[in-house]
Amino acid sequence: MKQRTSIRILTALAIFIGGSVTASAAGPAPSDLSGTWRGSFSQIGGVLYVAEGQCVLQVHDDGTYTATVTPGPGANNLVKGSKWSGTVVSDGNRVTFRTPKGPSTTLVRRGDTLYGVTNHQVIESDIMLKLDRPGALDRTGA
Repeated sequence: MKQRTSIRILTALAIFIGGSVTASAAGPAPSDLSGTWRGSFSQIGGVLYVAEGQCVLQVHDDGTYTATVTPGPGANNLVKGSKWSGTVVSDGNRVTFRTPKGPSTTLVRRGDTLYGVTNHQVIESDIMLKLDRPGALDRTGA
């Protein structure tokens, strides 16, 4: 059960899988997704011992990704630190992270931010996550 929880949280984080980025005509080019994305996730509506933590997502030029999840100090005992990998596919402003043996997670992209909500089946609760690419303000001139 603990392993399943780590896998679902990583998946929810997009984190997070081996192949190539497929960009549709409206989707971002692989180089536009490449880089390091950092963020966090948290159980929606959690009260005590919620599922929460930090994530670092690395999207590579070949369309693969790796993700590392670190539980937060107040996380419940189901949240474990772990690593994941797979492929990423974009379609317009949607970015889907696929795992070799499991569900995929689709996040919305707005500039240098990826965000979304997914259901965590092990804890039977929704998880909200947001990832930002550091340096976004530097690139936009803001």
